[in-house]
Amino acid sequence: MPNNLFNKKFSLKEKIGLIIFGFFLFFVLLEIALRLGGFILLSIQEYRNQQKMKQKGAYRIMCLGESTTAGSYPVFLEEILNQRKIGIKFSVIDKGISATNTTLIVANLESDINKYHPDMVVAMMGINDKEKYVPYKICVNSRAESFFKSFKIYKLVKLLRLHILAKANRDSCNIPGETNLDVEETQAYLSSDEIKEACFRLIATEESLSKAIQLSPKDPPVYLKLGLFYQGQGRLAEAENSFRRVLELDPKNYRAYIELGWVYRKQEEFIQAEELWKKALELDPKSDLAYNALSWLYRKQAKLAQAEAISKKSLEFDPKNRVAYSGLGRLYNRQGKFIQAEESFKKVIELDAKSINAKAELGQFYLEQGKLTQAEEVFKEVLTLNPKNIPAFGAMSVIYEKMGKPGLAKKYSKEVIRLGLEYYQPVVVNNYRKLKEILDRKKIRLACMQYPVRNIGPLRKIFEGNDKGIIFIDNEVIFKNALKKNVQAKLFRDMFGGDFGHCTVDGNKLLAENVARVILREVFNNPEH
Repeated sequence: MPNNLFNKKFSLKEKIGLIIFGFFLFFVLLEIALRLGGFILLSIQEYRNQQKMKQKGAYRIMCLGESTTAGSYPVFLEEILNQRKIGIKFSVIDKGISATNTTLIVANLESDINKYHPDMVVAMMGINDKEKYVPYKICVNSRAESFFKSFKIYKLVKLLRLHILAKANRDSCNIPGETNLDVEETQAYLSSDEIKEACFRLIATEESLSKAIQLSPKDPPVYLKLGLFYQGQGRLAEAENSFRRVLELDPKNYRAYIELGWVYRKQEEFIQAEELWKKALELDPKSDLAYNALSWLYRKQAKLAQAEAISKKSLEFDPKNRVAYSGLGRLYNRQGKFIQAEESFKKVIELDAKSINAKAELGQFYLEQGKLTQAEEVFKEVLTLNPKNIPAFGAMSVIYEKMGKPGLAKKYSKEVIRLGLEYYQPVVVNNYRKLKEILDRKKIRLACMQYPVRNIGPLRKIFEGNDKGIIFIDNEVIFKNALKKNVQAKLFRDMFGGDFGHCTVDGNKLLAENVARVILREVFNNPEH
């Protein structure tokens, strides 16, 4: 009778060999599965700029970036370029997306290229990538290290590690994974006690969530997490479907109403968002998340009385709601109620003495009010908590410039440049390099620029040794010169970056004029006249 493999007694050496082979086979199959999953394309987002495609024979420029690009300088750029009348028709495609990050921008790049067929890409991006700064040399990996990190299993293990670290707080998390919102939007997601720092990332994979749904097809929390995952990926149609599925299974799930409201907000459908957040409040009258979202929405719509009322109502239920106090501070500041604004900003710090964001907001308030000594003290506290906080150094430079202390202003300005040159976020470095790699392959010209006021040096450093064909647009000089002649509010609507923010119409025109000037000079050999 032939020997049965299952009854065979293996030696220790054979057992070790089988275990090793089993692990090897497991990892091979897992790697193959992960790579196959990578071929699943992100669903096609709704594209704007259809009218631009009708301009036949035009030189197309596609602008990439976040909220500082979306609906901002690109519209003026096209107008300015065409006003120069150099015998070429220009068409500018605005692909700025509010709250996006460099990973999502690069992920959508090839589909954007196939859609719009640009002759040039202008990129100003990176401010929404929240990963910690690390020394530049760490970003440059050896071939062996790069090969190892190219495996999908490595990335999965890294995600699982983060998942374990965040597990204790994840169930209460309402923040879309990988979504980077502007300061006010991000804070609108935060509840005073429930949400911890770990909740800023939803660590999950589409594959694992899909399998969970197969196992539990009527489990609302799984659909909620899948919706958050899609929302973080910018896949709004799929996120909406997932959240609506939650409500089909559990019509009283207030969190689904909140998240569905943010989906509509991202599409600028504010009426629907408001209705959903109000519904969430009906289901849970004490929901910080709903109050914060509504307060944010009313401030954006200039419904100041309603914004104030909703924030105060929130504080009745939760007197420690830092987001509500922060919102009230902005609201009072906007109304010229500066004493109340200051009290509100200070209250946030009282509730969280180590909050860098809260201190920076108070410091910015003092700076806008011309209270330079108080602003100086607060930003020094920020730098004590985080000695490498680049926006704080930028703010200090502005403060000393206004104080008439050019020596100190220059010192802090140099520190901004030094930190920018010495420290990079690996995700930004790698995505900029990948951006160039894709454009080189497509034979599309790349123009890179820093945010207004910031030095172009860090961007040059990223491409050191591989900068052939790149146009670097320096916005630092023109904006610093303009700030000497104009008040800050004439160029910037806010200063969320510390030394820069979202531009006003005048600021966007200034930015567009500089971009146009450089492009015409470098590409078309058409100097300013």
